Amino acid sequence: MAETLIHGKLASVDSISRMNAQTGMTAWVTGDPVDGIFLTLPLTEAGENAVRDGSYDPAAPRREHLAAQGEGVSAFYVGVYAGKTREARKKIMTASAVLRVEMFGVFPAYARGATEDGRRSMLSLGFQKFEGGLSDLYVQPPFQQIMDHTS
Repeated sequence: MAETLIHGKLASVDSISRMNAQTGMTAWVTGDPVDGIFLTLPLTEAGENAVRDGSYDPAAPRREHLAAQGEGVSAFYVGVYAGKTREARKKIMTASAVLRVEMFGVFPAYARGATEDGRRSMLSLGFQKFEGGLSDLYVQPPFQQIMDHTS
């Protein structure tokens, strides 16, 4: 469904399963039958650097590019967010916004603009075009600071 919506190829089911086994938080779906998907990956510092220099492979990221459960996260990569219907898109965008604001606001987020609608959507969410790195890359800077409670 997502490949049809973006007119492109995503990672294989096996690759997504491997990513999910490592990160524990790869794919989110909505609908019955499925009509929306949100694929996001926590990146290590090496993974963020690979996204920024263009060596990251979204369909089959290297193990050292993905943060496993309990490992330090440097950034997030949004592989896809897509919905078949307006209601599905609304659910995906709501889930994306809640996760971003409540859990991941201290990290930058990267995504590629696969479609005109996707690019428009990312710009409306505060993403900016990133020069260099993966093709059609956008970044949303962190908008929260980590509070240091050690002092």
